[in-house]
Amino acid sequence: MSNSVAGSMVKVLSFPRIPERQHPLIQPLLTWSDEELVQHFQKERDRGCYFVALYCRYGPLVYSVLQHHGRSPVQVDYLFAKVWHGLFFSLDLVEFTPEGVKVGDEEAHSLRNWIVNRTATLIQEELPGIEQITYVLQAAPPPLWCYLEASLAYLSPLSRLVLVTTQTFHWSLERVRAYLEVQGETYSLEELNRQLEEGLARIVEYLPPDIRQIYLVADLNSGEPSATQPTLEELFPNSVEEVGSPPDGTSTSPPDLSIDNLLAEWERILSG
Repeated sequence: MSNSVAGSMVKVLSFPRIPERQHPLIQPLLTWSDEELVQHFQKERDRGCYFVALYCRYGPLVYSVLQHHGRSPVQVDYLFAKVWHGLFFSLDLVEFTPEGVKVGDEEAHSLRNWIVNRTATLIQEELPGIEQITYVLQAAPPPLWCYLEASLAYLSPLSRLVLVTTQTFHWSLERVRAYLEVQGETYSLEELNRQLEEGLARIVEYLPPDIRQIYLVADLNSGEPSATQPTLEELFPNSVEEVGSPPDGTSTSPPDLSIDNLLAEWERILSG
């Protein structure tokens, strides 16, 4: 086989840009060991730089494994985010042993092997169709998404509900008010709008300060936040159309769901 033919059969891989590697908060951490990064991640919950450093180290490896599986670029980006989402919520369980690492019932020779194993497991799961995926990797780097989702837990139940229904399920405030009235709760549109604005502000406020500096500060020299911060829909990997609406969108009555079920459905969508 000629070199030209052989070369044409080689799959060309591309990798996402990881500008976090150049950030002054991250560069010094790239020389740390996996064990140091994980242990600091587990002990210093108010700092996100350790997870970002792990993402910078193993992001290209994870992406290459996903690309080799032959998915579409849109699905690869989606899976890439889902892999890091799963790693983020599992790192607290990672233990380093003389044999490698242990994570619950899982064992691997190294953190690298464990990450590859997790990636391979996720590849086997059924994926949503390309038309259902709204995630844009460049708009929502996985570490930022993970920490934003963690921040939601600190919002009040009402702020969280208004934020989720309007920003992820695309409900109007009028529809949220009607839904709450069915549940026996009465709120004015002004109060719901206040809860929405508070939720949008708080979800960023509850981020670790270094995560805000890495992802939401436009000019490192000025220290000022970006004038155009991404919306919640842009930041989460898979937003959906209004729950309970028919295809023609004519229905205005809220679905027969409890608040807990609505939030549970949203969590299911995020967690896959």
